[in-house]
Amino acid sequence: MPSPIAPHPARWLATTALAAALTACGGGGSPDPLNEYRTQTVQWAECDPTILGRPMDGLDIQPPAGRLQCAQVRAPMVWSEPQRGDVSLAVMRMAAGRTEARRGVLFFNPGGPGGDGLSMTLHLWAAFADSNPASSQGAQQLRLLDEYDMVGFSPRGVGASTRLSCATNELTRFVDYSAAGWDTPENIANVHYNGRKQAEACARNPVTPYINTDATARDMDLLRGLLGDEKLNYLGYSYGTWLGAWYASLFPEKVSRMVLDSATDFSASMEQMLHGQPPARQRLFDEVLAPYAARHPDAFRLGATETEVRTVMPRLAPRVQAVLGGPLSRLSYSRGSAVGYLSHIAAAQGLDAALLSVPDAADADAVHDALALHAFAPGNEPRDVLLRETAWKLYDNYRSTWLEPEAESIRLDDATGVAVRCNDTPSTTDLSEWIAKVRRIARQAPMHFGGLLALDACAFWGGPSVRKPDPAAMQQLPVLFVQSQYDGATNTDDANRFFAQLPGARRVYVAGDFQHGVYPYSDACVDPKVTAHLLGETPAPRETTCQGQPLQGEEPTADAMPKAEAADSPPPVYKNPEKARALIDRFKRGLVPH
Repeated sequence: MPSPIAPHPARWLATTALAAALTACGGGGSPDPLNEYRTQTVQWAECDPTILGRPMDGLDIQPPAGRLQCAQVRAPMVWSEPQRGDVSLAVMRMAAGRTEARRGVLFFNPGGPGGDGLSMTLHLWAAFADSNPASSQGAQQLRLLDEYDMVGFSPRGVGASTRLSCATNELTRFVDYSAAGWDTPENIANVHYNGRKQAEACARNPVTPYINTDATARDMDLLRGLLGDEKLNYLGYSYGTWLGAWYASLFPEKVSRMVLDSATDFSASMEQMLHGQPPARQRLFDEVLAPYAARHPDAFRLGATETEVRTVMPRLAPRVQAVLGGPLSRLSYSRGSAVGYLSHIAAAQGLDAALLSVPDAADADAVHDALALHAFAPGNEPRDVLLRETAWKLYDNYRSTWLEPEAESIRLDDATGVAVRCNDTPSTTDLSEWIAKVRRIARQAPMHFGGLLALDACAFWGGPSVRKPDPAAMQQLPVLFVQSQYDGATNTDDANRFFAQLPGARRVYVAGDFQHGVYPYSDACVDPKVTAHLLGETPAPRETTCQGQPLQGEEPTADAMPKAEAADSPPPVYKNPEKARALIDRFKRGLVPH
């Protein structure tokens, strides 16, 4: 099939090679075509108070006067052909607290692809600024703020940088995401129609081929040089680990301190990464959340055994299961969402019962009356109210999905994410093979596979626009990985596979937890090791295993602690632990797709 977007393979191979040559050059005979970008002056200024898309004064963060600054930096739209014009990159910097101790710049990326990293520096700074200098761990975190300029940026395509938009007048066709209804010829034809139209919409935007990780890695290298560092210091989460690995494979000699938290398998493809998510989320439910619910049958009312809990979802009507899938996926990123995850299943049970009790599911008043009568949590009025409100929200989604679906013009809210996924690595283009893969994943992960039906655009993209560099170049780099055992967004099996290929790397592994985006973890095992690495001290062991923190309601009580431990506890890491926890939670929410 002719490519609607990507250049001819021979051309993009040549383009990638030329971009590498241009990025590397800078001395010798001929003029450097990138010189105007490399020698531009970064014009730091006070940040616009709405640069983050909301008023900054509503964040309850008070940065020191003069330390928080913003700028726009020019980068070539096409790195191999800088004469083609510019993109603009939005950058936010929190300057190091002690100029005399400054070691350089620490760059951040929150993931995605398509995540905006502009605010990361502000939120992590705010959390660590409350560190207690009387605590060794708190003092270590304050050193991080004193010694680094902390820099976040909007990658090309998103945020306050040059943005990508993919839209068209054509209307979307209805897609049944339910386990019982998705695999029909008509439904699959609608999936492919929507994916094809999305790809065509992106093809009409001339910027699309240049929204990819290769360009973002080169943008980041440009920023590194403009901000005065010889080597890159970097903290990347999720897709940010893919970006970090791409950079390290392109420029291994320019890597200094690098932390890759919640890692992807950079030796694989973007498609393989996405296809690893549903099985990871299914395993999280089967091995962590179902046992948790069974240990607290009175609280969750989903069953007293793991088997009973696991059978709740399959007993729900397929359409109820389908509207539950999205919330469950969003609630699988953090240990703090475990109660919310299981509460959504309990609410869906009530909705399912209410729908069965009324003659017409479209009669909203009758459904609401049935939900009002349903006993969600007898004897626990606050929880009963909360579950009923959740069930009402699920019903609103049920109505808009199944009873009153509206055909809307095709518009990719995540245009940059789609472009990066399709431009970075090859995808399955044989449609029968694509469907076979979805069927296999649906059998493995019946609760979480449905989202794959919205990720069909790459099948019609025409192939990648760049060539992924060989990760062998980073094999000996002392990169630090951080990974939780049951991460539902970046499959730990994939993370293990990539880590095994890098003998020079180290890892901090959190057993028993499923936190996506581990650091800061607010413990005495993970955080000191990661912070120390960023400050120049690579952990000696190949792997350090830290014990995951308990789920809500299973925290050890003071009475359960050994007397000596209770009496000799060290100073708190934060001056106001509750405030710090809220700020860290806000930082972590920035790592979750919206």
